[in-house]
Order: sequence, then C-alpha cells, then structure tokens
Amino acid sequence: MSAAAAGQEAAPAIVAAAEVEEWEVCACCGLREECTPAYAAGVRARYGGRWLCGLCGDAVSEEVAAGGGSVLEVVAAIARHAAFCRALDGSRTPPAAAERLIAAVRRLLRNAGGKEEEKAVVVEFQEAS
Repeated sequence: MSAAAAGQEAAPAIVAAAEVEEWEVCACCGLREECTPAYAAGVRARYGGRWLCGLCGDAVSEEVAAGGGSVLEVVAAIARHAAFCRALDGSRTPPAAAERLIAAVRRLLRNAGGKEEEKAVVVEFQEAS
C-alpha cells in the first residue's frame, strides 16, 4: 500500500474521532470542558457518577486519599468541594465596583495627561447589598 493511500485512510479516522467529543460541565465549579465519551465515563466512574474538571478532581482525590477512600467519602468530598466553589464564586468583586474603579482610573489618566501638577483622586467603594 502506498503512503498516499495510507494517508487517505487515516484522515477519515481523525475526523470521526473529532466528531465524538462532547462537552461536560463540572459538578463543582461549573467549568465546561470538551472531552471524549470514554474519558468522561472514566471520570464519572471515579467520582460516583458526577463529572469533575481536572482541578476539582485533584482536590477531591486528595481529600478522599487523606480520609481513606470509601464511596461515601467521595460523595461527601464532592459536596464539600462544591460548597467551597460556590462560596468562592460569591466572594468575587461585584462587576459594578470593578467598573467604578476602571472609570476612576480612566478619569485619572485623562486628567493627568500633559499636566505637571499633582492631583488627588478619591475612589469610594460601597458594599453591595
């Protein structure tokens, strides 16, 4: 068989492999990741039917390894890590505060352009209610 014929046969296999990838969503942090069904099935088997991204999977695996490794510990570790991810997500700076900071810096840079005198800029943040 010639090299050209072998190359033509390999191309459809590559296309077919690319078509079977699917998107999975992490049960802890919500990250979307593209993976093959075989990989997703392996991850689900390791974590009691739930799909976890690599970072969350490592965190859960370390916690389970420290505790002994039973199936109930896996479920509990996933629940604890998911709660941690939700708490972390809620602690981010609200977009409105970030936008006010960006606007203040923009005003500072526009007003300071070409002027040698000192200026003071006061930025106030209010707690989101």
